[in-house]
Amino acid sequence: MVPAPKDYITHRCGPGKSVILSGSIDPAHPDRSPHPLGTATFRPVSRIVLTSTSNPTVKHLVKLRDNRARRKAGRLLVDGWRETQRAIESGLRPIGVYLADGFAPQTEAQRWVCRAAADQLCPVAESVLQKIAYGQSSRGVVAEFAAPDSGLEQLTLPAGGLVLVLDHLEKPGNVGAAFRSADAAGASAVILTPQHCDRFNPNTIRSSLGTVFSVPSAVADQAQAKHWLSQQGYRVLAARVESSRPMWDSDLTGSVAIVIGSEADGLGDNWQSDDQVQVDGIHIPMSGRADSLNASVSAAVLLYEAARQRTA
Repeated sequence: MVPAPKDYITHRCGPGKSVILSGSIDPAHPDRSPHPLGTATFRPVSRIVLTSTSNPTVKHLVKLRDNRARRKAGRLLVDGWRETQRAIESGLRPIGVYLADGFAPQTEAQRWVCRAAADQLCPVAESVLQKIAYGQSSRGVVAEFAAPDSGLEQLTLPAGGLVLVLDHLEKPGNVGAAFRSADAAGASAVILTPQHCDRFNPNTIRSSLGTVFSVPSAVADQAQAKHWLSQQGYRVLAARVESSRPMWDSDLTGSVAIVIGSEADGLGDNWQSDDQVQVDGIHIPMSGRADSLNASVSAAVLLYEAARQRTA
């Protein structure tokens, strides 16, 4: 009789080699890899606990904390149970989910992740968890994912939808807060410009409460995004301090994209009308001495005014 396959988990093979964090080996064919990425040294799940900060897996994860290295590798790291749950719910498949050895799930999010990612769970020593966590301040779990596609072509916008465009927002916390508002207001998508914007900065993920995964999003250059939105039948409204039209007098119903610029420079010369696309200005009325709001607050105000008009 051929024994049943056993569950296994691997260590990383080192730089430049394939990584397999879970799988199974058929005892009848122990030479066969359970995963197309290649081979590694397999050991039973129950016996693998990463205890050394010099372990190749730990070194790999620490390296991914450098944003440039993470983007180059096409990976993203997620801290926190709720954020990890939302990443998996969005369709991302975890490469590895690292949690403290002996951990027992208590909350619904913890139980959900442990069930959904059972084959990718990897227990680690508390010192290792602190080492791989963002800012070396553990939130209980660190999960590694392959970064999803970022192009506009993977977005499908509905007729009558509401899109938020974030242009040159420098602070990841503002980007995350804007995603959180977009999620709450029922926005169809968020587009970040220009092309080098980073949706998955750790601070963005944290401040968004994981909604950076639940709200469809893409990254594009300004001109590309503007013309693509027009081709989708969307009107483009740019939030500008100098605009003469207050949001109360602007039609925010139908297919609309609202563009928010950075706090330092606003939209500047970006997002102007051209021969093919009309861009209308809009502003938030201000009664005090300040002439503008925080970028993420501006996004929330305009999104909720759009939501109000759509339900009036």
